Amino acid sequence: MRNKRIFITLIVLGLLAALTTTVYATTSAHPAAPSLVGTWRMMIPKTATSPETNDTMQSFFADGNYLETNNNSQAGSTGHGVWIGSGNTYLYSFQVFTSDAQGKYSGKRIIHATIHMDGADHYTAHGSADVIDLAGKVTKNVFSADFEATRMEVVLP
Repeated sequence: MRNKRIFITLIVLGLLAALTTTVYATTSAHPAAPSLVGTWRMMIPKTATSPETNDTMQSFFADGNYLETNNNSQAGSTGHGVWIGSGNTYLYSFQVFTSDAQGKYSGKRIIHATIHMDGADHYTAHGSADVIDLAGKVTKNVFSADFEATRMEVVLP
């Protein structure tokens, strides 16, 4: 009876060890295929339809949610949105609230972009923005730009 309990305990421990190893391997910080999930540093250059340079931080979450913030208060509030895709091609959309020079709410922007991953830690993209004024009028493709981003990495102290 005692040997049977020891045998069952060893089997359960062995199965737990195998399961733990499998879970760790499938959630490794560096997957084999490029993934958009993570935090990215992005620079949007000044263009004819993008009047200022924006230094931006983007976070793509595994559940399809997205957050963005940038150094330009005139570009809008923190962006909240969603993304889809796999492999090397992804799409995302997000919204920001905008304000005038006095800080008064003036409407919102909806930004849409297409991403092409050209490596595990770098992508290129094209995005455009629709402006929605306080009356709800939508002006399509007011801003557009090509941009690129690099994955943020841990910096050791």
